[in-house]
Amino acid sequence: MAESTAEVRPVPAVDKAARVLRALAEGGRPMGISELARALSVSKGTLRDVLLTLAHFGFVVRDPDTRFRLGPELRALADASAPDLRSLAQPYLVSLMETFGETAILGLVVDGKLEIAGRAEPATDLHMTAPLGRRLPLEKGAHGKVLATRDEVGYDDQELFAGVRAVAAPIVDARGRRIAVVMVVGFKERVDLRRLRRIGERCVAAARALSRRIGAEAA
Repeated sequence: MAESTAEVRPVPAVDKAARVLRALAEGGRPMGISELARALSVSKGTLRDVLLTLAHFGFVVRDPDTRFRLGPELRALADASAPDLRSLAQPYLVSLMETFGETAILGLVVDGKLEIAGRAEPATDLHMTAPLGRRLPLEKGAHGKVLATRDEVGYDDQELFAGVRAVAAPIVDARGRRIAVVMVVGFKERVDLRRLRRIGERCVAAARALSRRIGAEAA
């Protein structure tokens, strides 16, 4: 079959989105709207709309300092040949959320931070939110206690955020590396320390199951 010689006519919106993603990928670091607008020779208003649309689908993430970077959805597509831990984890997150009525999170170790890569949030008006792509320091919180040690569960009693309690268990890959955590977070008024321990037991079970599914040896 002969190939078509018709000239490709880029769709303007898609063209802008592709150029933005390429600029962020080639830059290898978070970039602000003004910097991207200059690099791409587009207006900041138009660029802002493109970035916020990409952020809505998880292709870019807006950091607290208002700069943008590539998001977890895009990295997952780029690494489609590897087991998708987010997809594997989602049923476990949903089960934890439904059992305890609190927000369950999958956190991945990325660039020296813990990135929220999956979540299951209850439908109640009052619950902890977990924006996808947000990054937390590795050295603090329940997750820090299991990523920096060999402990199988870590607890946070208002250490990382005032009024918030959390519990985390590590996910281990086939090489024995602690690459992620299963975590549940909730307000201290609803999660007493005894309940936090029960949640921790379920987090450990979920993390162990996920570790086995990505090739870790059974403990």
